[in-house]
Amino acid sequence: MRVSSNQYHLTTIRNIQQSTAEYSKLSTQLATNQRIQRPSDDPLGSVMLLTLNSELTKLEQYKKNMDAVHFNLGQQETQLSSIVNTLGSIQEIVTTAADGSMGQAELEAFSQELSVLFPAIVDLLNAKDGNDNYYFSGSLTDVKPFERDGAGVFQYNGDDRVRDVAVSDNSSVPANIVGSELDPGVNFLNEMQTYLDLISTAPAAGVGNESRDMLNHISTFLGTISGEITRIGGTLASLDEMELGNDDIALFTETLRDDIKEVDYPEAYVQMNQAMAAYESSLKVYSSVSKMTLFSYV
Repeated sequence: MRVSSNQYHLTTIRNIQQSTAEYSKLSTQLATNQRIQRPSDDPLGSVMLLTLNSELTKLEQYKKNMDAVHFNLGQQETQLSSIVNTLGSIQEIVTTAADGSMGQAELEAFSQELSVLFPAIVDLLNAKDGNDNYYFSGSLTDVKPFERDGAGVFQYNGDDRVRDVAVSDNSSVPANIVGSELDPGVNFLNEMQTYLDLISTAPAAGVGNESRDMLNHISTFLGTISGEITRIGGTLASLDEMELGNDDIALFTETLRDDIKEVDYPEAYVQMNQAMAAYESSLKVYSSVSKMTLFSYV
């Protein structure tokens, strides 16, 4: 088979250009530590990178969701723990007032203490976060959850919606405690207000029976608040476990992604040297042959 001079030149130039392009590509890969510069470098690897990057983006969003829920529930837990502490002080006062021998002076002193402690509990139930949103009003975060109406009766103004936040592909956790669950029917607040109004008049007959009845309401409310604190603790513990699991998945995904996209330096150096050798060899042969003419064989 004859190979024309023109065909030989074109083939040799094409080989030189291919060697140059290969060397340039490998040089860029080594400089950037990116094996895939464009999809054509590795079509399958490029698709896998898109998939892995999407997975990492999703995991990062789940982490942000977990951090937000962890912070919000932690703040709500703090408010509820403060309510428990305040209830302890109220419980002591009411227990003492249950002694029928207490005189008007003692009852008036108890009334003064309760008139400070009870509003503190209302304030805690109406606590806000740093963005001025109420913690315990359900989805109506701009609505004050517990207020007295014109007749002086406490009402719950929020809703019962629990905000579920996704923390994995198949899991979500509640991000808030609903006020209607803390004081169902606003029973405790209204019973406490009635008791406070009574004791403030310091009745001569004392408030023994009323105090014992109030202790039952306090105990029920305390149990509800403590139960919500326990539930928050369980949610936070679950979050910690899921976060560890997501971190493991993210680490595995990042490692797999890096294995695909990053350069194998020893292999790349060998290939680059081979490309350079091919380039120099083709250039040398082309340079020598291109100087030859028919007279070189005469």
